[in-house]
Amino acid sequence: MALASDIEIFQETEWSEIADCLSLSQRQSQIIRLLLSGRSDKQIAHELHIALPTIRTHLSRLFAKFSVQDRVELIVSVLAQSRHAFEDNGSRM
Repeated sequence: MALASDIEIFQETEWSEIADCLSLSQRQSQIIRLLLSGRSDKQIAHELHIALPTIRTHLSRLFAKFSVQDRVELIVSVLAQSRHAFEDNGSRM
């Protein structure tokens, strides 16, 4: 049985396209991808080998970039925008 943290929503090529369409930096892309797989701030910090306050700074900047208030809204926004990006490009998810 797969844990929520083991689930990948997008394949690598799909995610690269999404990150590019959303103008994400490499670090922002890594953080959002780990959020999408269900990781906590602490788990993300551990996996990326950076301090927890640094993760929170990145999240605050992502919240501002996407005009959202929290990680749930961020995830919903990323998923909605990625869907629109694929629809606009004629691709299918």
